[in-house]
Amino acid sequence: MSTTVVLETWILFLLRAALFLACRNYLLQNLYHDLQGLSTERSTTPPASDNAEDATELDSLPQPSTANAPATPVPSIMKGKRSFHSVLSRSLFALCFEESCTMFGLLMCQALGLLHGRTRLLNWNISLSVLLTSILVLIPLSYSLVLSDTASSSIGAQARQRPSFGRILLNTIPVCLFLFFLEYIPLPEGLHSSSFIATTLSRLTVLGTIILGGLSGFGAMTAIWTFLPLFGLNKGLPSDEDISIAEQGLERVRQDLARQRYEVQKLQSSQPGSNAGWLSNVVTSVRGDSRLTSATQELRGLEALESQMSQNVEVLKQRQAEAKYAKTMSGKLLNWGGRLFAIYCVYRIIITAIDLVVPLRPRAAPGEANPTGADMISTWLAYSLSLVSSGDIDPEKLAAVSRQISLGLVGVIILSSIRLVLRGVARALKVTSRNLGASLMLLILAQLMGIYLLSTLIQLRTSFPSPPSQPGSEAEDINLFSTLPEYELFGSLFDGSFLLTAGASAVVRWFGDRIGGVSGTI
Repeated sequence: MSTTVVLETWILFLLRAALFLACRNYLLQNLYHDLQGLSTERSTTPPASDNAEDATELDSLPQPSTANAPATPVPSIMKGKRSFHSVLSRSLFALCFEESCTMFGLLMCQALGLLHGRTRLLNWNISLSVLLTSILVLIPLSYSLVLSDTASSSIGAQARQRPSFGRILLNTIPVCLFLFFLEYIPLPEGLHSSSFIATTLSRLTVLGTIILGGLSGFGAMTAIWTFLPLFGLNKGLPSDEDISIAEQGLERVRQDLARQRYEVQKLQSSQPGSNAGWLSNVVTSVRGDSRLTSATQELRGLEALESQMSQNVEVLKQRQAEAKYAKTMSGKLLNWGGRLFAIYCVYRIIITAIDLVVPLRPRAAPGEANPTGADMISTWLAYSLSLVSSGDIDPEKLAAVSRQISLGLVGVIILSSIRLVLRGVARALKVTSRNLGASLMLLILAQLMGIYLLSTLIQLRTSFPSPPSQPGSEAEDINLFSTLPEYELFGSLFDGSFLLTAGASAVVRWFGDRIGGVSGTI
C-alpha cells in the first residue's frame, strides 16, 4: 500500500471522527428531544410514580410536587448523566450518519477525480462493512437491550447501569435468530458476485426494499386521505363545545379509572401472607382471586376506554387546529401543495399497478441501464428543468435526472409516513418512559436511514453505469457503483409491497372512518 493511500485514509478517518462527534453532540440535540415528545404523544394517564430515569436528561423541567410522598432523592453522581440506552442509540445513529455521509463523499470524489482509486475503494468497503454490521447486528442487538430496559425502567438506578455480560449474551439470541432467517432470503436471479458482502447486501436489499415499499405505500395513502376530501370522510369542524363535552367525559372516565386502580391495589395488598394458616390461605386466596380477577378485568376495560376517548379528544383538537390553520395564507399554500402531492401519489399508485400487471416499458437486463426508470411526472419535471438550464437536451441525461427526481419523490413519501410509524411503534410497545421511547425511535431512524441510503445508491447505479472494463485495468479504475447489485433485480418487489401496503392502509382507514371516526392516527 502506497504512502498516498495511507495518508488519504488517515485523513478520511479524521473526517469520520469529526462527523461522528458533530452529529452526536450537535445534530442530535433537537432530534432526540423531539422524539421524546413524540414518544409521549396521545399517551394515557401518567403512572402514579415518576420515572427517575427521565429526570436525568430533563433537569431543566420543574420537579413535580406531591402531597403525601416525598420526592425520591437522586444521587448526585447520576445527575446530568445519560442513560446507557440513550448513549447507545445516539452513538449508533451518529455512526450510521457518519458512514452514510462518507459513502456519498466518496462518490463525489469519484465524480470529481479526487483521491487515489485504491483509497476510494478501500474506504468504500470499510464504510459498507460498518454500515451492514450496524444495520444487521448492532442495531437489532440494541433493540433487545432497549426493550429489556422497559422491564426495569421503574427502578431508576438499575435502568441507568450498563448491562452485564450475561444480559448482553442473552440479548444476542434474537439477533442470531434474525441472521439465521436472513440467510433463507433467496438471492435474486442475475446476481453476478458471490462474495459475502455482495450476498449479504443483496439479502438486506430484499428486506429493505419491502420495508421501504411498505413505508411508501403507507405515506402515499396518508397524503391522499389527508389532502383529498374525496377519499376521506367529510367531517364538520368541531366546535369548542364539542371539545369541552369530550374532555368532560374523558375526565369522568379518568376519575373512575383512578378509583378502580385504588381498588385493585387494595385487593392486591389484602392477599394472605406467608404467616397465615394453610386452610385460611386457600379459602382467602380463592375468594380474593375471583374479586381481584374481576376488578383487574374492569380496570383493563376502563384503561382501553380511557385510551380511546383520549385519542378522540386529541383528534378533535387536531382537526380544529388544522381547520384554523388552513384559513391562513401559509395554510392555504400548504394545502394546495399537499393536494398536488396527493394527486401525484394517486398517479403513482395507478401507474405502478398498471406497470406491475402489464409492463409499460421493457425490463432492462442486469448490468444495463434502465432506459426510462421513472414515471411520466418525474420525466416532465426533468424536461422542464433541462429547458430552464440549457437548450440542448441529452436523452441520457434527461433519463438520469428523471430517475433521480422520482427517487427524491419516493423519499418525500417515506418521510411523510415516518412520524406516524414511530408514534405507532411507541404505542404498540407501550413505552411509558420518554427516554426509552426516544432511544427506540432513534434506533429505528438509524436503521431506516442506512437501508434507504443503500437502496438509493443501488437505484443511482442506473444513472451512473459502470465503465466498460479494459485489459490491464487496476483498482483505481473500478467504479464504486460496480460493487452494488443492480436495481432491476428488486424493482418489482418494491412495486408489489408499495401496492399491498397502500391497499391495506386504504381499507383500514375506510373502516376507521366509518367505525371509530379517528382516521389518520395510529
